[in-house]
Amino acid sequence: MYRPAVVRTRKRVCLEPWVIGLITFISLIVLAVCIGLIVHYVRYNQRKTYNYYSTLSFTSDKLYDEFGREASNNFTEMSQRLESMVKNAFYKSPLRREFVKSHVIKFSQEKHGVLAHMLLTCRFRSTEDPETVNRIVQRVLHEKLQDAVGPPKVDPDSVEIIKINKTETDNYLNNCCGTRRSKPARQSVRIVGGTEAEEGEWPWQTSLQWDGTHRCGATLINTKWLVSAAHCFRMYKDPARWTASFGVRINPPKMKHGLRRIIVHEKYKYPSHDYDIALAELSSPVPYTNAVHRVCLPDASHEFHPGDRMFVTGFGALQNDGNSENHLRQAEVTLIDTKTCNEPQAYDGAITPRMLCAGSLKGKRDACQGDSGGPLVVSDARDIWYLVGIVSWGDECAKPNKPGVYTRVTALRDWITSKTGI
Repeated sequence: MYRPAVVRTRKRVCLEPWVIGLITFISLIVLAVCIGLIVHYVRYNQRKTYNYYSTLSFTSDKLYDEFGREASNNFTEMSQRLESMVKNAFYKSPLRREFVKSHVIKFSQEKHGVLAHMLLTCRFRSTEDPETVNRIVQRVLHEKLQDAVGPPKVDPDSVEIIKINKTETDNYLNNCCGTRRSKPARQSVRIVGGTEAEEGEWPWQTSLQWDGTHRCGATLINTKWLVSAAHCFRMYKDPARWTASFGVRINPPKMKHGLRRIIVHEKYKYPSHDYDIALAELSSPVPYTNAVHRVCLPDASHEFHPGDRMFVTGFGALQNDGNSENHLRQAEVTLIDTKTCNEPQAYDGAITPRMLCAGSLKGKRDACQGDSGGPLVVSDARDIWYLVGIVSWGDECAKPNKPGVYTRVTALRDWITSKTGI
């Protein structure tokens, strides 16, 4: 049976004007309270970075000459001990959350001991009074370092701190070797097709250009000296036709310098790859910045171990016989022991004590043409970077069982010192 639809109508409800006004008023109050709470939270929880230059006296059973030289094994060990003492002092105080890090930048000798010069970084609420903060930091160090267990034996009463700004902090760090303002955002599979580096990640990387064309890489080891591969200069000997550019791009460069002279190792004899090292003196000193400064050189006695993870960087080709790149690339590689690298399926005994292998026996991770002379680096426990090797040679690029071969810097460390004084 057909049943027609029943249509119902609703009576429209209208709010009184005073009700609408009340709702609006209450809504505005709630909104204002929320905004106030957010502003209060941001204001009182936002943290401001405080940087300090600090000095601390200590005595040690080690002679100053044993640890006074920057980047030496003993310098690193002494720095780690002092930084650990300072960290523990803050961690045992109410400033545990405010402490960020300490960093020894140098040591100087005193009449009755040694003075450690270090940078301190803390983060306090932005509403804190700076003078009060300074007094609190100094008091914590005076009090809590009393419990520090040596060696070395520190003098807590000797602690002095001076607040410095970010520019001053950067200047101090830039004058230390092996520091970086920027960290790798991601890991790279290889330079051959790998990822681009960011400005400041590898501030010691140099592009060597012959008549304006990139030929090789190099590494900045102080304001005046670069270290590179001897074979880069086999056909191109005139320093006046070479230029060195810095930064993550060849064009435009961050800065550019000419070369004054080139020193090739006396025992390098082509076509042998042995003693593949050269030094280049710049025509003028390099001013250190966040984006351009030096790497650390390891002691001749320093040992690196198979399996250590390292980085190689360069402007080289993305494939064998390809063209160089304008933007710096980075690759994480692994140190391979010499015995494995000298096996018949690899380099069949060609690896000498002046060489080391790094990469992957599966291929895919490698330097390539145009990367020659560039750095292979590794960081220590303090996040300080050292030059391990110099890109030297290899069987094509990224082939299985044919990892990259590098000049071993520790084996030629004394030669570098004899020519540069570094």
